[in-house]
Amino acid sequence: MGNRIISISRQFGSGGHEVAVKTADLLGIRVYERELIRLACEYGELSEKTLSPSDEKATNPYLFQTVHEGNHHVLRGKPTSEVLFALQSHEIRRIARHEECVFVGRCADYVLRGEDVRLLTVFVAAPDEHRIQRKMAQEKLTRDQAIRLIRKMDKQRRKYYESYTHKTWGAPEGYDLYLDTGALSTAEAAAVIADRFRKL
Repeated sequence: MGNRIISISRQFGSGGHEVAVKTADLLGIRVYERELIRLACEYGELSEKTLSPSDEKATNPYLFQTVHEGNHHVLRGKPTSEVLFALQSHEIRRIARHEECVFVGRCADYVLRGEDVRLLTVFVAAPDEHRIQRKMAQEKLTRDQAIRLIRKMDKQRRKYYESYTHKTWGAPEGYDLYLDTGALSTAEAAAVIADRFRKL
């Protein structure tokens, strides 16, 4: 039987990162999030500077850079976003074979379909007002700035997820757990996820 893996998708400003970290702490396992960029670049022998701007972004068909460097693992001539997705997907599958962990974003639920893992898929959401207040406090933004940033990032994440998975981002029926951090604290949400994980 394969490793138990948690895949967390999240609305911007919902505290998804914090939930992931607290869940991992409860379970004594690792969280993989931005580190997946570094691992992907190492695997493809590419510069993080080249690929980082394309993290969790769909390809813009009218404006994109193509990749011509790297080793034989790299899809040369393809847009940076597609190259990064392919390399990150390889790393997600590799990690999942070797350890139990939490993946944040990067379409990990889709990437691990059909793999020999016991996968728990989670979506972390929160009401708009809760997210606005959170971002205003975290990043010292005005209300209008926080609203614009939330809209921009949600749109970006939705487009990224749906372009690769052809599934609806954030549809409650698409996940094992759909958690509202407006109703639950991040610690309570983490406890719910950890409890389900232990039962996998």
